[in-house]
Amino acid sequence: MRLTMAGERFFLIYQEASDEECLLTIEPYKDQQELAEAINQLQAKQVDEYTIIKGKKMKATLKLAVDLTEADENSKE
Repeated sequence: MRLTMAGERFFLIYQEASDEECLLTIEPYKDQQELAEAINQLQAKQVDEYTIIKGKKMKATLKLAVDLTEADENSKE
């Protein structure tokens, strides 16, 4: 098991989506073994796109932009 330097962690960022919702998750891990287990679980859920960041304590800011337009009554969407 390979540990990170004091205070450092791995942050695993991934997104899961369905027709009803979209969930963005950021999870911290102390070592590579925990991270590898989490990635295996994601792959079992067929989540194959993710980001790994190695760093110390981090602060997150959420920025979200959504553009909505009125749907045409005759449109099938």
